[in-house]
Amino acid sequence: MKQNSTKSLKWLTGAVIVLGLISLGIITSQTFGFFYGYPVQQRAEWIEGFKCMQMSIIVLRLAGTITCFALLLAFLFSSIKAQKNGVLFPRKNIGILFSLAAASFVTLFCSGNMHIVMGTRYITLGFTELFVPVIICIVALIYRNAVQVSEENSLTI
Repeated sequence: MKQNSTKSLKWLTGAVIVLGLISLGIITSQTFGFFYGYPVQQRAEWIEGFKCMQMSIIVLRLAGTITCFALLLAFLFSSIKAQKNGVLFPRKNIGILFSLAAASFVTLFCSGNMHIVMGTRYITLGFTELFVPVIICIVALIYRNAVQVSEENSLTI
């Protein structure tokens, strides 16, 4: 059973790497497109007084996406390594999940406000920007309980 779940995690990690790299490539090309008009013909409409906010949204969207991708890979690699060592729930994944919740908020907030980069002057905060990080935090809290139970069971003879 241990070998089977490790194999599934490895396949999932491979899929995450492929899809994540595609997503990073698209968002990186869009980021360069906003500043330089190349490789994507999508220039930002700079508004005086909002230019700093517009630049922050563009850069934080890319940084947040990179961070989410890196944290997701860290979670998966940590889980694979722990399962090979016979640990079902590694403790360090709790912090990774809470960090992922914060990074996903930044990424979703910036993605939801890309209209500012295109020339509008209002900020939106939607349901998704709040819901996804809350769900990740709930999973992190459940994961923390699973770590505690797993550690207690490993001490029981």
